[in-house]
Amino acid sequence: MTVKHKSENVKNEERAAKKAKRGLLKLKNIMDVESDVIKYSICIPTTVINNCNNLEQVTFAVYQIARTAVLFNVQEIIVLDLSQDEKHEKKSRSKKTISDCLLLATLLQYFVTPPNLLDTTFKKKNRLYLKCASTFPPLRQLPFMNESAEQPYTEGLSITQETSEGKADKNLTNLVYIGKDQIITLSNQNIPKTVRVTVDTKRKEVVSARDAYKGKPLGYHVRMANTLNEVSEGYTKIVWANSGDFHYDEELSKYHKAETKLPYITKIKKSSASETACSILLIFGKWDHLKRCFRRSDLESSALHHYFSGQLQFPGTVLQGNIPVQDSLPIALTMLQHWAS
Repeated sequence: MTVKHKSENVKNEERAAKKAKRGLLKLKNIMDVESDVIKYSICIPTTVINNCNNLEQVTFAVYQIARTAVLFNVQEIIVLDLSQDEKHEKKSRSKKTISDCLLLATLLQYFVTPPNLLDTTFKKKNRLYLKCASTFPPLRQLPFMNESAEQPYTEGLSITQETSEGKADKNLTNLVYIGKDQIITLSNQNIPKTVRVTVDTKRKEVVSARDAYKGKPLGYHVRMANTLNEVSEGYTKIVWANSGDFHYDEELSKYHKAETKLPYITKIKKSSASETACSILLIFGKWDHLKRCFRRSDLESSALHHYFSGQLQFPGTVLQGNIPVQDSLPIALTMLQHWAS
């Protein structure tokens, strides 16, 4: 009789639990893109380094992001400045004279800058923040990171030239600085000044980087943004990857819109309707942080879940949001590129 009584209690508890905890109806969606070619960009929040206590930890986190971006041939990295939304959060790194946004952008740019152009790319006042970055291995997947005597190509920076009248040409130049105080005079080309270019040192002319390096990854561009409307310009699809939120609970009412109205992407369906490449932007970070940023953005969307085309659901072993941004990058990009292959 005692055993039967316990069994009935267990059953009653299970019924009560099911009744109290109603399952959320999650939408799933196949993302259609009207192109056979897809280019990927990522957006990382400045909160990615909130738990870093010193420059070495910050640099390591950024190096992880840079290395992943190069491996997956990411075209652009946007650093989203959330400092305006973090007044309530305690900063662990109090001794700093540079903003988190600029620090992240500087380090990200450092890791894809050719070694021969480091001295001209970064200002002296910012080199203090690169002392740890210089100790990390170069990203050898980038062809210009590998010096070779047989390689006739090098990266350079166009500089101002002097005209016959002794005045600087405001728009064009035929001089390219290639590092170590070496300057190449182009044979019969004039190019815009202060532009990074790929130079054929034998023929002394600027060439296409993609042709010179035969389709190898060329690195990414870096830019900073303060609001979501600055982030979202020029992208075909925008996808959210829940990450860096170790207190996320899908059962909480404040997350219900994210869970029930923002569909989970299950596949990417490509078509050749457009010759223009499709640009997918992957935004990482906490829903709460993005929500605060959304409120101060000048967007037509009435709610944050309307801003996105969908979201990613990581494998079952990874709890929603319970993964650092730098660790979620390779998982998210692997999922998208696998679906698109």
